[in-house]
Amino acid sequence: MAKGKSNTLLLAGLAAGAYAYFSKKENRDKAMVAFNNTKAKVNSFMEAQKHNQSDLTAAGHPDPHDTPDNKMVDEGAMTSVQYYNDEVQNKDKKTSEYNEVNS
Repeated sequence: MAKGKSNTLLLAGLAAGAYAYFSKKENRDKAMVAFNNTKAKVNSFMEAQKHNQSDLTAAGHPDPHDTPDNKMVDEGAMTSVQYYNDEVQNKDKKTSEYNEVNS
């Protein structure tokens, strides 16, 4: 069977099923309630997206083109590296020098 003919049969079957389902008033009412609930949820979501993002909202999602923010993050990372270099590596160096002198 050709692909076009099978698609036509599929669409005809779906249309017949939809007609059979929506022929009852009870099913039409259920579908309208579901549609209106979905529409309300989508509208609510879209309204929530329209609000301006605060600094706290943007904190978890940094913009790669926000140069001042990226510079601040870079400097913060360097602070921890500098602390590690000063505190941890210097202690290790002093300990090894002490052990060499006392050996």
